[in-house]
Amino acid sequence: MSSPPDIPRPVSPTGQRWLWAALALASVLVVALGWQVGRMREDQRWLADRAVAPYVGMYVPRVALHGLDGRAIELGQPRGDSQVLFFFTTTCPYCRASLPQLKRVARQLPQASAGGAELIGVALASPGQARAYAREHALDFPLVAHDDRRTAALFRARKVPALLVIGRDGRVRYRHVGALNDKRTLRELLLAVRPAPPRAASSPAVAAAAARP
Repeated sequence: MSSPPDIPRPVSPTGQRWLWAALALASVLVVALGWQVGRMREDQRWLADRAVAPYVGMYVPRVALHGLDGRAIELGQPRGDSQVLFFFTTTCPYCRASLPQLKRVARQLPQASAGGAELIGVALASPGQARAYAREHALDFPLVAHDDRRTAALFRARKVPALLVIGRDGRVRYRHVGALNDKRTLRELLLAVRPAPPRAASSPAVAAAAARP
């Protein structure tokens, strides 16, 4: 004769509360783990971008070259308040598509920067290729031809077109990688070349008060 089947005991109210608490805790841990993994991936992407792409606040080197007109030009060392560098190649379609906006930049730059900014095109090409490109597209701002990609890598301009605004302190004020084809980019660029307002001189009374122990 077989024994009667075991009848499961009902869970007590206290046991139910502990069960729900354990499930809630497990859910929280799963969510927290997912958030942490997502954060780690974002940090990895951020570090990867920092390694290969320019960023605001980055220090750039000084590279002495010569323009197509023979004038000495030092990349990364503005003669005035800022220097705008446009890295491009003569075969890049996105670089070509950026030229109309770049010409607007060249026209508006003197007024926006109060004459303190200079636009320099950095062609990753031979001088002959750069001259032909400048004639074809009627580029009237200074150009440097330098086909050594290591120079572009120093400015982390591995992808073109790349535009950098460099301040007098040798740091990047603004960066844009990709085609220049919208008004927002133009506004941001012109804002980045605006000279900093002069610091107000303190009055003798304020200076004397500050010097008191």
